[in-house]
Amino acid sequence: MTGEILMDSTSVLIVTYNRSKLLLKTLNGVLNQTKHVSEVLIFNNHGTDDTERLLKKEEYLDSSLDIVDGQMYKTTKDGVIISYYMNDKNLGGSGGFSKGIKLISEQNYDWLWVMDDDVVPEDNCLEEMFKQVQANNVQVGIPNRSDDNFTDTACIDFDFDDYRKFWIGLRKKSISIPKDVNSIFVKDFPFEGPLVKMDLVKKIGLPDSRYFIEYDDSDYAQRLQQYTKIVLATKATLHRQLAKKRMENTKKTEAYNWRNYYKIRNNIIFDRRYTNSWKVKLISPIILTLHHLVISCRTKNLRKNTPIILKAYFDGMLNKMGKRVNPNY
Repeated sequence: MTGEILMDSTSVLIVTYNRSKLLLKTLNGVLNQTKHVSEVLIFNNHGTDDTERLLKKEEYLDSSLDIVDGQMYKTTKDGVIISYYMNDKNLGGSGGFSKGIKLISEQNYDWLWVMDDDVVPEDNCLEEMFKQVQANNVQVGIPNRSDDNFTDTACIDFDFDDYRKFWIGLRKKSISIPKDVNSIFVKDFPFEGPLVKMDLVKKIGLPDSRYFIEYDDSDYAQRLQQYTKIVLATKATLHRQLAKKRMENTKKTEAYNWRNYYKIRNNIIFDRRYTNSWKVKLISPIILTLHHLVISCRTKNLRKNTPIILKAYFDGMLNKMGKRVNPNY
């Protein structure tokens, strides 16, 4: 080994939805990498804001185009292919990542770098991930999201056996990211900057779009680990644009909405998918449901919350996935 960084081709997927100004900052960060990227695919999950106008203004998209849903548009900027795809409907975060990865996997690239529209990688983020992927002989790397506004942690283990750990935060063994090492092996990641070998993507398939939102990234991380370890590159920094470290400690008292449904349902589905314990499959979901009912009592939202909590419980137990509650709930 010479220590030389592998110069394989990298395609970047950015899934966006109604965050045009944040998206431009994400694009700027990607295009200023010290490690060259070959193509950037902007997958618009049927947003309704001014994303296309701003992309045309910044010459990421041909200004003369009349965009049609479901068609791919390409241009070149500073030696990088910029692709744009407006989906014909909102597939949720899970569906957006799944379809975007499918579009990229149909092309001939060696690596896939995945993110959403509210992160900004530092200029050497990709280079640092490649260094640690190569040094540790793995096929998946993730960045460190720690900065002045957010303190990242590393999930180094999952406990799928204890039925009392009824939600994902309890099942994870997380530690502070050490500053005195260049890398650490992890067991989980969000879709905020993972770098994956494309051959592995083609081997395990796409993220499960049926989650709609929540848990699709953790599920994908579990599947990837059938073939490789995941390394967190501590010196590869990626910033979360919407992160706020200093927040007022106020108790949430509002009623549950559609997001709570997917968090509860997908928590149950994820646990049942990766455990071998009958107690986790049967008892953990009951504890989770009771937990949310108690919270609803304390916040005086029991009448409003109960239908969505029970629907999430039964759909989770029956493995009913997909978009079953509309985002306008």
